[in-house]
Amino acid sequence: MIVVENCYGPSDTRVWAEAASLRADGWEVTVLCPAAEGANGGGETRVIDGIVLRTFALPIATRGVQSYLREYAVAYRRIAQGMRTAWQEGPFAVVHFCNPPDIFFPLAVLYRLRGAAIIFDHHDLFPEVIRTRFQGWVGGVLHGLARVAEFLTYRSADIVLTTNRSGEQVARIRGKVPPERVYVVRNGPRVDQFVPVAPVPALKRGFRYMACYAGVMSQQDNVLEFAEIVRDVVLRQGRTDVLFALLGDGAVRAEMKERLYEWGLAEYVHMPGMLQDKLLLRRYLCTADVCLAPEQSSPLNDRSTFIKVGEYMAMAKPIVAYDLAETRYTAGEAAVYVETGNARRYAEELVALLDDPERRERMGAAGRARVVRELAWEYQERRLLAAYDTAWRRSRPARRQAAVL
Repeated sequence: MIVVENCYGPSDTRVWAEAASLRADGWEVTVLCPAAEGANGGGETRVIDGIVLRTFALPIATRGVQSYLREYAVAYRRIAQGMRTAWQEGPFAVVHFCNPPDIFFPLAVLYRLRGAAIIFDHHDLFPEVIRTRFQGWVGGVLHGLARVAEFLTYRSADIVLTTNRSGEQVARIRGKVPPERVYVVRNGPRVDQFVPVAPVPALKRGFRYMACYAGVMSQQDNVLEFAEIVRDVVLRQGRTDVLFALLGDGAVRAEMKERLYEWGLAEYVHMPGMLQDKLLLRRYLCTADVCLAPEQSSPLNDRSTFIKVGEYMAMAKPIVAYDLAETRYTAGEAAVYVETGNARRYAEELVALLDDPERRERMGAAGRARVVRELAWEYQERRLLAAYDTAWRRSRPARRQAAVL
């Protein structure tokens, strides 16, 4: 059972890739997650590509402590209920908890006592997420509690998956997890599925160029501050020939739209929401001239690997990004890097790249080659399956099987 709190499972690139790889390897897989946006109340159970999907209704937080506390309380109760129901229908050998948040360690302990092996899939640094969202003494208290929850989550797991070497270091130092129980499974698209397609000029909506962002729109993603870059490109540099396609959804999307309207920039930005249609997503990315990674330096982002970067590279697109260690490791020559927080410089580099088609082609080719050569999910799933093999051996069903043999 794979448990996800903050996203509809099939929309989470990493989660669904993991589920598909496990299913192909012979595992019976259930994903327990919130219902998709617009679903009728959640509580649905269905099968997609051999994967059992169980959903529950969840009020997604926007801003404020009370909003997040409400979301997490509801999520904990409904995840506990969903796991209990699934267990009664047939016990599972492995429970795979994805974060954030790091609040499910009591359930991990419970199911570990029942004989399941526990995998903690460390997507984000939860204490750093809390520190980003909440300031002042309240933020300090919540950050301290999050550090405790993180440590207990690490300690409750048999195996830890992490997206990069920075996360591996955190698991070993802050979580005191032995190195042989930590597996780095990077975020990478499947090159046999996430392949470039023909551009669709109509997606540019009459503009000569298109710059594209694809991903979650939360506070730590700096999407809200990206409005300053749009303003610089359009108003200061006078480039009214650029469409910004911001594909995604999240806590700050509505506020972003309001800011763009207030600044008179709405006509230069297209925000269709989160694209569930993967073919349409690829069409947008392949039509774009440049792709965008606006995450700025922070204790969280400095250690994060963003799924969008690998997807941009798989589509052979050049990237403009702030200079973060893990982003630079992933993108290499496929991106131009800007000092964090310098929105004017970011806008200037973006325009310079739009005006240099030969450079864009070289960068895009370098990114695609790196994905095919090293970062693709086909390489990462080997580590995933090795981690599951280790977890299986730690489960009660495996021990019973070994005793019989």
